[in-house]
Amino acid sequence: MNEPLRPRIGVLPLMLELYRESYPALEEKQQPFVQQVSETIGRSSDVIIAPVSANSREVRSAVKKFEAEDADGIVILFIAYATSISALNPLLETSLPLLLFSTAPRSSMGNGMSSQDINLNHGVHGYMDLANVLKRNRRRYRFVSGTKDDTRAIQDIELWARAAAVKKRLKRSVIGLAGYTFDGMGDFGVDTTLLNTTLGPEVRHIPLNKLAESIESIGEKELEEETRSDSQRFGFEKNVDADILNESNRVYLGFSRIVDSISLNALTMHFQGILEHPGIKTLPFLAISKLQEQGLAYAGEGDLLGAAGNLMIRYLCGDTVFTETFCPDYDGGRIVMGHMGESNPVFGVKTTLKRKIFRFGKAVDPVVADVCMKEGTATVVNLGIVEDNAFQLITYTGRICEKIPDAGDIDMPYFHFKPDMELPDFLTAYGMAGGTHHIAMTSGNRKKEIRQLAEILGIRCIDIS
Repeated sequence: MNEPLRPRIGVLPLMLELYRESYPALEEKQQPFVQQVSETIGRSSDVIIAPVSANSREVRSAVKKFEAEDADGIVILFIAYATSISALNPLLETSLPLLLFSTAPRSSMGNGMSSQDINLNHGVHGYMDLANVLKRNRRRYRFVSGTKDDTRAIQDIELWARAAAVKKRLKRSVIGLAGYTFDGMGDFGVDTTLLNTTLGPEVRHIPLNKLAESIESIGEKELEEETRSDSQRFGFEKNVDADILNESNRVYLGFSRIVDSISLNALTMHFQGILEHPGIKTLPFLAISKLQEQGLAYAGEGDLLGAAGNLMIRYLCGDTVFTETFCPDYDGGRIVMGHMGESNPVFGVKTTLKRKIFRFGKAVDPVVADVCMKEGTATVVNLGIVEDNAFQLITYTGRICEKIPDAGDIDMPYFHFKPDMELPDFLTAYGMAGGTHHIAMTSGNRKKEIRQLAEILGIRCIDIS
């Protein structure tokens, strides 16, 4: 299984500079509080703790420390009141996501509270001061409130931290395009410069001649080893002979070298474009299934937008699979999900290699990995572009159903998915939201994480389940 990213988070403690004269012991008394909060955050993130800051110079130094140590975001912690202006400009100058954790050392300020309790637990109005000036300046931030060990508050910080890590990783990611985009599929059309500047990933074209050379370079020994591995991991249908399996694995091993050589994080290809090079003799469906299993994000038909959406979910949730709403099953309230030949064995209870009869051009019949999907809750995510050229995430949940038998002649990997609402209502809601026809899916209910990611990326998120 591929794990979600582990965040790296800076903790920035703030206090009023005046207190260094009025309450010289305050800073030292609050060190255990800073340490406790940092250790709690550190259960799910690597933490960088800055010295307590009381003016712009110190805050700027702390922010530079976080940036130099490659932090994904900053958690701001008031150990006492501090003025907003003492921190504002350095926080506006950094692009790191900000979270204000409105908490205090004590959870009770009831009977018997003392003047020292007041001195050590009065940061709450500092959070309000800072939040207001950040909002005035249109600077996005996350605000979380609760005791320093409140489960819900800590979970919210963990979700934010993961989303912050995804945001940074996206800006360092590369999506490879093999061939070109399927002509006429306008829903996933995207300006690659807009994709890069808004969400982060860079797009690189994979030269087909280089891909063909890489495929051609695969030797017989490598093919034998891959076949041996396949026989240990997968079942086989009788019509998968050695020749077509070798050709599909040759493409897989060749593609793997290309992925490694240009450090791809995601991939998209269009089958017609791939086959235009005579050195590529079959479709990379088996290759894509194995590469998704290893953590590469993917979308079909040259869909860069879909590849970026799958990449987001891969980083945020761990594993993802590219799929498509293929056929409605109105009687069963379900959807047949699938695509031409791509799948991800991570999601399966078993995987069988099958021969696909290819009817869209001249090619060796490809081998596909038919994954019998695990039953259970799943979250589906769509990244699209809507009015005013704005990016949008749509998310919904449902259940992957028990494998439903077919007539025995379907050579496309597929599964049934039942949305958490009536099928006609779901399809209408999705259509009205402007969702595209390619989607990403991951296990479990991850809607809260998806919403947090959309918030930190500054894009709209629609939940339709």
